[in-house]
Amino acid sequence: MSLGFARRQVALTVSRQTTTVAVIGIVPGLPLGSAAGRLVWTVFASNLGVVAEPVVTAWVLIVIAIGTLVVANLLAAGPALMASRSNAATLVKAE
Repeated sequence: MSLGFARRQVALTVSRQTTTVAVIGIVPGLPLGSAAGRLVWTVFASNLGVVAEPVVTAWVLIVIAIGTLVVANLLAAGPALMASRSNAATLVKAE
């Protein structure tokens, strides 16, 4: 437990930090990844001689964003639990 924080507050802080890092990756990653995928597919399809008509639906991007947030927070649940169980006063005293 951090100084001045209850166990739940420590876990919520770790969760918020995880969500922030994931959002920082999602916001530029979705449009840049979509643009890069569209470019690669266009080049690949034109070399095959097929119609290069890439389609990216908004619901797929939303599902990817939500899935990323869920997976990131599930992966952070273990460290959040460990952080909430630690005793900050003992850790600070050891230094």
